[in-house]
Amino acid sequence: MMLSSIFAKDKPNISPVLVMDALGVADRIAAAGEGELVKIADELDSQYHKFRLRMPNKVVITSASKVRGTGEFNSVRMNDMFVMYSPSYMEDGMHKYLVASSLLYQQMLVSGFIPRGGLGGGLVLRRKDLILGNGFIDAYRATEKRGDNSKDICAVQLTPTAFSNAKNCEHTYRLLCWYKGRFFVNPYTLKDPDLGEFSKERVLELLKNSGANQQKLAATEDFLDGFEDYDAAMKPGSEARRIIGWEPTLTKRF
Repeated sequence: MMLSSIFAKDKPNISPVLVMDALGVADRIAAAGEGELVKIADELDSQYHKFRLRMPNKVVITSASKVRGTGEFNSVRMNDMFVMYSPSYMEDGMHKYLVASSLLYQQMLVSGFIPRGGLGGGLVLRRKDLILGNGFIDAYRATEKRGDNSKDICAVQLTPTAFSNAKNCEHTYRLLCWYKGRFFVNPYTLKDPDLGEFSKERVLELLKNSGANQQKLAATEDFLDGFEDYDAAMKPGSEARRIIGWEPTLTKRF
């Protein structure tokens, strides 16, 4: 490991930040006896291992219990919450985080978890198991402190900071969707050969199999039925164009 990488670990850095919460786990933990608690811990260990495997570091070395990458992306977990950030500047970082957010969301679904995420950005300081900074708070609030119209939607919501740092181009916008005044990561755009193709029906089936309650299922179904993807936003009269001034020429941001 380079000396610069060692010292960078204790230095604040401006980075995109993804926070992913595995919903429902806290309730299971609260009701768990000894055997169930061990089972939950094993499940979270397995999910975190898969989470780290999906982080798009250039080189990844893996074993049955550990994942080591070249360090473009790093992570920390807080019980049932997983956090991803970058310890140093990354060119076109927000676009890479949009791609990673989509894959990590899909990975959590197929692993039997109920994902709700927030993608933000700002200053991050990591020290051992401590993570601080407005970048983490920005993403955390988009995950845990949503308003009533989006708190039960099982998807990754962007903060204004995240969107403002995204590249103004079709390539980026196709990874996004617009719903009730907020941007989210489009749950269908990316098609990973290992995870398979996603659709409304598959997302809802996986959420149901993972134990999502009726409130979360209904809110997510409304989201999947009602969001505008890039093609829908390009049409005359779309909500995105009507409310926030989307222009087909891409000369003006949302």
